[in-house]
Amino acid sequence: MKKKIFWNKFWIVLTLLLTVIYLGWRIFRTVPYEKNLLSYVFWVLLLAAEMFGLFEMAVHFYNMYDYGNNKVEKPKLDERIFPEVDVFVPSFNESAALIRQTLEACKKMKYPDPEKVHIYLCDDGEREEMQKLAGQLGVEYLARTVHNSAKAGNLNYALKHSGSPLIAVFDADMMPTEEFLMETVPYFAKNVEILRKYKKQKKAQTVNEYERQHMTGFVQTPQNFYQPDLFQKNLYAEDHIPNEQDYFYHVVQMSKNKSNSVIFGGTNAMLWRAALVEVGGFVEDVVTEDFATGIELEKKGYRGIAIDTILASGLPAMTFSDMIHQRKRWAKGCIQSGHKTGFLKSKELNFYQKINYFTSISYWYNSCKRLAYFAAPVAFALFGIVSVECRLSEVLLFWLPMYLCTVICMRRFSGHVRVTKWTDIYENTFFPYLLPSVLKESLGKKQKQFVVTGKESDKKKNSSFKYMLPYLAGVILSVVSIIRVLALSASEQTVTYVVIIFWLFINLYYMVMSLYVSWGRSMTEDLFAQKELPHKLGKVRVDEVFTALLRHLTEV
Repeated sequence: MKKKIFWNKFWIVLTLLLTVIYLGWRIFRTVPYEKNLLSYVFWVLLLAAEMFGLFEMAVHFYNMYDYGNNKVEKPKLDERIFPEVDVFVPSFNESAALIRQTLEACKKMKYPDPEKVHIYLCDDGEREEMQKLAGQLGVEYLARTVHNSAKAGNLNYALKHSGSPLIAVFDADMMPTEEFLMETVPYFAKNVEILRKYKKQKKAQTVNEYERQHMTGFVQTPQNFYQPDLFQKNLYAEDHIPNEQDYFYHVVQMSKNKSNSVIFGGTNAMLWRAALVEVGGFVEDVVTEDFATGIELEKKGYRGIAIDTILASGLPAMTFSDMIHQRKRWAKGCIQSGHKTGFLKSKELNFYQKINYFTSISYWYNSCKRLAYFAAPVAFALFGIVSVECRLSEVLLFWLPMYLCTVICMRRFSGHVRVTKWTDIYENTFFPYLLPSVLKESLGKKQKQFVVTGKESDKKKNSSFKYMLPYLAGVILSVVSIIRVLALSASEQTVTYVVIIFWLFINLYYMVMSLYVSWGRSMTEDLFAQKELPHKLGKVRVDEVFTALLRHLTEV
């Protein structure tokens, strides 16, 4: 392990050093002084995007260099003193069939004393069928009459009408495994010890600051999916790429154990009731109550713990529209939570916590960075706007070594869950839709209504033509730009523009991949069907050729 950490540090230092040298070159040697004002503006915007990327990379590297040491060992807890647990399953408009399978999975969870587990169906739709379902399954039914603050309000209502020391939360589609409670409850061993001490002394539980810092506020387990997400499905890549959320839950979240800045994901989690009560319950008046609640718990000194054991599985967003609306909600909610919690000004958080929360929010501004990366070469090709004034030899000297080291670091730290290419494809797919929402939220135009992400659909296809339009425009602009630069290079008989051409081809590749994702796929098609590249194209259907070629594209 020490040897691995040494080499991790080596690659990090080398990458950061090369990046600083690269940025120095960009600042002092690539300014388009002799060009027009627009060129200077584009130079500033592109440089700002690159410097923002360096900041995010530095924080990520700090979290990841000793990644193997960030796992929190599960404490031992005598099964005879496992505390009582309330299980909340919040629901709004999901089908009875979906809720039934989640509740049945909750009932199958193992526990030393099953009588200590209390399951609550928290129905925010006041539906008679849900009340009947709860009765059939023998679980508690809660339904409030005033429906303010969406999911946070629903959970706070359940908080007031229950009383166990521990609270497990599962979204309506997330089915826990039998081992969920047995794997998560022991992380609250110190909490149970302190609780028993106060009960033995027969006095009210008033936790002091020292005790609080040794107590767990919540344990977050990964969000896992038993069906492919839209990237896996629409790119026919179920066996080639992991779920898009795997990198966050299995790598990023685990790295945040180091600074106690783990993000509460709103489901597949266990929370300590006393900690929730101390911060006033689940945070209301924000779209992402989970993110804000996690910050408030950690502000009070409670520990947030991420574990990478899969203990619950559910459904991903089933349509492209649902996925986009989900990400827009997350983006808006994280920005709102930043304002709501005031984490940057908080004296209760240390420097590393603030930086990690800041990057968790600034991540959603990657849409601005992605726009800059796409627009810069297109602006040169179509309008002669120069963002970087340099020679080819300088690019190979300053940019290429930095880029290669960054790729190496990403592979070392991601555990083969994510490579740079897929990060770029994900960001490229989301940026046309996230950019307007992020800018509006930044200007104070909040999304007032909470929208539940759809997990069920009766549509024949998971996308429609209108969602392809931004990527079609991107493909057309890229192709036209490539033709223009190739013509310019031929007329001047120079290889100077080879970097621009390479840049444009990379952007074209990302746009094509995003176009395929937005194109959609049949909702009834076998999710795991695999077809090999046919040798005799004349004897197969066109869609089989397309499927096979697309699989090869995802492996490039």
